[in-house]
Amino acid sequence: MTTEKILLEFDAQSKNLLPALRKIDANFGYIGEDDAQKAADYFSVPLSQVFETASFYDLIKTKKQPSLVIQVCSGANCAVKSAYKVIREIENQLHVKAGDEFNPKVKLEIISCLGQCGSGPVIIVNGNVFTQVTPNNVDDILRNYL
Repeated sequence: MTTEKILLEFDAQSKNLLPALRKIDANFGYIGEDDAQKAADYFSVPLSQVFETASFYDLIKTKKQPSLVIQVCSGANCAVKSAYKVIREIENQLHVKAGDEFNPKVKLEIISCLGQCGSGPVIIVNGNVFTQVTPNNVDDILRNYL
């Protein structure tokens, strides 16, 4: 599916910018410069507004992502339930640091609340959600992706 076809699914009203960007991101894995310009033209908004909207949300990416993307919830409940110990375990196992953008194969992100507070800590690995994660089961989760 092309960006143009995705955009045509939405009325060209600025209120539809976010849903369109989410669909483009879901289809391509990120919102590239060309896609952002097409969206800006289609919705008659400045390019800066497209990037401002896209970059505000943790789940919309504006850069091509590595083959392994791990996101860890840092909301209050997950933090209390040892999310930062889970992050340290992932960092140790994969030899990466959360937030670093230098590894072309792996990205570890700390993101805001995912709304699954009763099931924390929560991590997302390449779009797959894992709940009640502990440092002890990180290895079992990551093994399926390495």
